[in-house]
Amino acid sequence: MHSVNSSDPIAKEKRCSTSYLNNRSKGNVKKPRRFAITLAATLVASSLLMELTAVPTTYAATNVQPSTSNISVQPTASSNAEKKLYYTAVQGAYYYTVALRSDGSVWAWGRNLWGELGVSENVRYRHTFSPIRIPKLSNVTVISSSGGGNNAAIQADGTIWEWGNGKMPHQVPDITSATNVTVGAFSTIALLQDGTVLSWQNPAQAVGPEHTRKLQTISGIKDIIQVESVGMHGYALKKDGSVWTWNEPNESGKAPSKPTKLKGLTNISSITGADASLLALDKRGKVWQLDLKGKTNPFHHELKVKKMDANSSYTLLLTTSAEVYSYGRTVTGKEGKVNHLSGITDVSAGYHHSLALSSEGTVWGWGSDKYQEAGAPATSSGGMVYKPVQAKLGTDVYLNGDLFQSMYPAVETPKTVQLPIKAIAAALGAEFEVHKAEGSLNYYTLKYNNRTITINPNEAHYQITSMDASGEQLIELSEPINNYSGAITVPFEVLRALGLNVSWDPMRAMLSIDDVDKKKSEL
Repeated sequence: MHSVNSSDPIAKEKRCSTSYLNNRSKGNVKKPRRFAITLAATLVASSLLMELTAVPTTYAATNVQPSTSNISVQPTASSNAEKKLYYTAVQGAYYYTVALRSDGSVWAWGRNLWGELGVSENVRYRHTFSPIRIPKLSNVTVISSSGGGNNAAIQADGTIWEWGNGKMPHQVPDITSATNVTVGAFSTIALLQDGTVLSWQNPAQAVGPEHTRKLQTISGIKDIIQVESVGMHGYALKKDGSVWTWNEPNESGKAPSKPTKLKGLTNISSITGADASLLALDKRGKVWQLDLKGKTNPFHHELKVKKMDANSSYTLLLTTSAEVYSYGRTVTGKEGKVNHLSGITDVSAGYHHSLALSSEGTVWGWGSDKYQEAGAPATSSGGMVYKPVQAKLGTDVYLNGDLFQSMYPAVETPKTVQLPIKAIAAALGAEFEVHKAEGSLNYYTLKYNNRTITINPNEAHYQITSMDASGEQLIELSEPINNYSGAITVPFEVLRALGLNVSWDPMRAMLSIDDVDKKKSEL
């Protein structure tokens, strides 16, 4: 474990919640599902926080073309519905959310005070409700998140990638055949294609991606179909429906204990962590709770359950009739059926917020929304969401055919898409300047292709001056220049005044920016 600076208020919060987090594991052991859908995105806008004047670091995925070949749905010209992107899995963590999209990309929203989103190693912002794409990840099939801010994903090639806690994604060495991964408070457990299991200790927050992991084989078990991590314990579900457990080491280099079979659990189809123990779902749809003494007890057997998730405070149950129930110290303080949800196929129990995935591939969040982890600005006082709100679908931006990525998200609003203009300008080779008078903000300028755009704060128009035309033009803005997640943003239509070809495809959540003249000159 790393040391905690008691003078740091964020560190204080993390230290005070350590015992709470240690009992919580949030591994996603559910395989992504594909749906044919009609996606209706809820469009919301909110101004977030501080204005940063430094140009943010950007990450470009080279040779990525804005075409449907990157979308696993395999769209056809005859069916617009098949072109739509959607979410296939979702994970609720400690004040943030991670979601897997149908094209294999991974997105996150919520708090980023500890760098838990994993989009930058040196710049943090407080929160975002607009999804931000996690860099370096593609063709992902499984995601997992823990309360400590660590996250992991499996790509289609069987490799495992870790990120969060102030670190950007990096590959776990020597694993090329993983089918499932679960990140716990202290260790990560991986299931391989041959049914065997590996585990390793999670790195401390201050440790970089180059740290050495000691992969440990969990001996004596095979034919495993699911793994779970709960505190210092590992669990594995075998193909025959039996459940096995072992102790994870509390010191680096030590080996896990030998697995033992749990008594009283048979014909089990899935498992999930709950407090310092376990919940098991059998093939009849009945949930069993394993208490601290190892005794199994029925858990709400009046319900026929097909999915479940839990943490140290409460449990979510999804019934075969697609109804969601919440029990324990729930995120809204109310037990029983969760209203205003329909067609739900999966659930995830974040620490202070809950999430549901629908058959249409939409994500719905409720509970605490202090850091907008539910997926939209809070709808009630005290930073709460009592009626589930729909999270947005992350927006991809392409510059001259290449996927553009910044630590700041593009933000879809009811009228437009707001873009982090400093990062966009730097990637285009344009100049964006903030002009101040007597220490106060006065106006902004954006220069490119012999054109200068002048924008005054809080005004719904901008002025364009061109060396190729006489006089000046005054053009209306769809909405004023804004500030999201600490980045200055402008409506994407402004870039058209620079002579750029800009198009927005809401169906594929894709915005393309092309300099046609530049492309011609490069041919």
